[in-house]
Amino acid sequence: MRRIDVLELREGLPRGARQLTRGATLTGYEILARSVGLDPSRMLQTADLPLQVLADPDTLVGMDSVAALLEESARQSNQEAFGLLLAETQRLSNLGVLATVVREEPTLRAALEALGRYMCLQNAGLRLTLDPMGEFTMAFLELELGRPECARQAIEMSAAIVLRTLRALAPQGFNPVSICFRHGPPHSLEIHKRVLGPAIDFAHPFNAIVCRSRELGTQIASADPEVGAALKRRLDMQLTVSRNEPLERVRHAIRMLLPSGDCSVDRVAEQLGTHRRTLNRQLAATGDSVSMVIDDVRAELAETYLTGGMRTLYQVGHLLGFASGAAFSRWFRDRFGMTASQWMARREASASTIALVA
Repeated sequence: MRRIDVLELREGLPRGARQLTRGATLTGYEILARSVGLDPSRMLQTADLPLQVLADPDTLVGMDSVAALLEESARQSNQEAFGLLLAETQRLSNLGVLATVVREEPTLRAALEALGRYMCLQNAGLRLTLDPMGEFTMAFLELELGRPECARQAIEMSAAIVLRTLRALAPQGFNPVSICFRHGPPHSLEIHKRVLGPAIDFAHPFNAIVCRSRELGTQIASADPEVGAALKRRLDMQLTVSRNEPLERVRHAIRMLLPSGDCSVDRVAEQLGTHRRTLNRQLAATGDSVSMVIDDVRAELAETYLTGGMRTLYQVGHLLGFASGAAFSRWFRDRFGMTASQWMARREASASTIALVA
């Protein structure tokens, strides 16, 4: 039954969702899994992951499979903070050459910018972008997954790794203003507060680490700009101009604009400093248009917001930029072929069936 679920997950992935990540993402998984009563080999097989991923950090595996592994591990072990516990076992060196690059950056801000620029070489499914807002700077985190309901453990783990990186680089430590997650809170916050700190916001419109802008100006004592420049030149050679790059920028802009209710094609183009015709021409190379991408992002976020029943349908519609609940309901039926209530009931029934079979 579990094998069939994995195959169905693969077939259901939207365009561009099969992102790869280095096996280093799962460093420490085997020990942690055994400590909470799981069989690592069986869990990897369930998620359709090769056993060699535990021994070879450079093995490339699907991010969707990794996210599914973390979710299933959390469920079977009854450990809601499984992703955070895994992040807690990992060191900065798990980032490979990227760890060396961030160590050689002059400030925490420069280190975060480098982390965001080169993250695709470590994990092509994770996006880290900075947005300065005066006194505060938002470090937005996004996972490109085919199944948004599998994001909870992976996004918490990603936030913890970024935060632990900043703390490792800052001579006096680093404490964010807050850490925000789209998903709802766990039953216990004990591990979350230990790993992330006390300021955590759940059921938020974005996944983000909120930083004080002045703290990001903190100097990194170990930095050697010449070494850092040489390493970045090497990494820049590995960065190819992806045909999907315009698409990822558009998706990010849409996520930021939707909650404002002002997410039109013209507004997205304005946000990216271009014209709608130019933007649509760029997206045409991958068979997309801005309107299509807005619809796709809305669908992904709708699944995320509706999973778990934390929000009312009105709240979900508002977060997706609809002017009324009726407009959201019409769109949802057209997109999914059923009402939002029917979709949630079917999802809940499916989850219950899987739990019984497993």
